[in-house]
Order: sequence, then C-alpha cells, then structure tokens
Amino acid sequence: MNLSMEKVRNAAYFSFLFVVVFALLSESAWAEASKKESNAPTSPPPTEFQIQGFFDPDFLYLDAGHVSLKDNGNQTFTIHVVTEAKQDVSAIGATVYLQKWTGTEWINRSVKTVSTTNDWIFSGDLTANVESGYYYRVRVIHYVNHNGTYESGETVSGHLLAD
Repeated sequence: MNLSMEKVRNAAYFSFLFVVVFALLSESAWAEASKKESNAPTSPPPTEFQIQGFFDPDFLYLDAGHVSLKDNGNQTFTIHVVTEAKQDVSAIGATVYLQKWTGTEWINRSVKTVSTTNDWIFSGDLTANVESGYYYRVRVIHYVNHNGTYESGETVSGHLLAD
C-alpha cells in the first residue's frame, strides 16, 4: 500500500494527539483518586494477594458464590451477592458482613443474613450506609442446607473508599 507523506504525517499527528489526551485524562483521574485517598482518615488497607473465595470441590450441594461492591456516591454502597448450588436445595443464602478499615484491621459494621428456599440459586442486592472517607469491603459466608447437610464457603470483595 502506497501512502502519501501527508497522510502519514496526519496519521502520526492524530496518534500523537490521542496519546497526549489519553495521558492527560489518565493523569487527571489518577490525581483525583490520589486526592480522594489523601482525604481519608486512615491509610489504605494493605494490598494482599489472597484467594477471594473458597469452596470445597467435594461439597455435595454448594457450588459457588460471588460478591460485588458498588459505591453509589451518596454514602451508600450496593452489595450484590450470588450463591449457587449444584441442584435445588432446601435453603440457600448468605451471611453478609460489611467491614470497615480502621487503619489497622477490618471490623464488622453490619451483618445481615439473606436466603431463599427450594431453589438452586440465591441472588440479591443489599444497600448499606457508609461513612465518607473510609475504606470498606464485604465478607460473605455462602451456604446451603439440604437433607441435613450444611455446607458453607467464603468470598471477600475488594475494598472501596466511600465518597
């Protein structure tokens, strides 16, 4: 393909502009996030490599669990929880612990158990009030109870700084 020098220059110029604009936007977003974190009353929680959930592959009924945390921007978080079984079970649900970072440890701020019966999946949203400027995460114990067998597994969300 034969391109004229002008087309090559224009392509290079627009590529350069894109990179500059992208870099400025990224720097601005990073600066805003850094400013937000610098206003937090505690240092951020340590970044640790950890398994975000554990479910015994030998379980008869409990299959998986998931949790996500979303900052709504109005001093509330939405917690989305899903617990899955391998088949319909008598009871399936989750115990949800909203945890706040003190600067040295995670403490439970609230605990709520949610569940359903005679199903293979539980899915639900919870809304939690949070204090602006603090880091939060969610720890969830997913469980099933069926034919006298109780099985549970755990997931932990990533942490968020509340607006």
